[in-house]
Amino acid sequence: MQAQQLSTQKGYSIGITEFTSNHRQSDVVLISPATGVRQHYYFKFAKYLQAQGYSAITFDFGGIGESNAQNLTDFDTSAQNWGCNDLETVIQYAVRRYPSQAIHAIGHSIGGQLIGLAPSAKYLDKILLVASQSGYYGHWSGFNQLKMMAIWHLIFPVFTGVFGYFPGKKLGVMEDLPKSMAQEWTKWCKSPNYLFDHIDEGQQYFKNIKGSLTSYSATDDSYAPGNAVDWLSKQYTNARRSRIELKPRDVGQSKIGHFGFFKERMKESFWRMLLDNLAQ
Repeated sequence: MQAQQLSTQKGYSIGITEFTSNHRQSDVVLISPATGVRQHYYFKFAKYLQAQGYSAITFDFGGIGESNAQNLTDFDTSAQNWGCNDLETVIQYAVRRYPSQAIHAIGHSIGGQLIGLAPSAKYLDKILLVASQSGYYGHWSGFNQLKMMAIWHLIFPVFTGVFGYFPGKKLGVMEDLPKSMAQEWTKWCKSPNYLFDHIDEGQQYFKNIKGSLTSYSATDDSYAPGNAVDWLSKQYTNARRSRIELKPRDVGQSKIGHFGFFKERMKESFWRMLLDNLAQ
């Protein structure tokens, strides 16, 4: 396990951690994290991949964890930058570092949404999306839709405006988010076509991805309902797409939710499922 900083075109650094396999020709797996989730959350899964013969790379988006080199009130980045700058930098690094190996990506939540904003995503051989969805609240129904509307119309705008960043730690929901990132993400989540309503077509690279793409979701995940997950996976129009929706009992669990996928209790079920997919 080796940690380092990568310089990006936007002038800030990205903290990454490599879990290098002893097998010289092993495939490489990039783990693109969920919003406000530190890369440490994925370390046990990355070590699992390493033990199975893969090299794995985790990282933090700008403003999070090891990529948080500045005061968030002064740190200027955006949700779009997380894809076209941060993730792009990590993919470029992997392509240079492992020129003869296949490179795959596992994207969790927003980490899977942003893959289509990275120009170099076309070099990915296989993409596995885990609970990756459109954040537009219209995909929710009933009480959950009211909750999502409150998040995007009230909680995010008010708290971001008061603190100058989104205080996720104070609210006990996630890491703190840079102001401009939180504001842009809020706009996406209030728009029927999500990020596609705000980013020029020339800065979208979803159509350039032509490898295989599998999208996973859980029936008990209130943050990623099935129709929102379906909507996002369909935006990767030229990928060879497949879709798997899991019930908790399918993986021997009483619940999965949005953050259960990478818990160590999934080692013999869901982790094995991802491993089998990577090996195909």
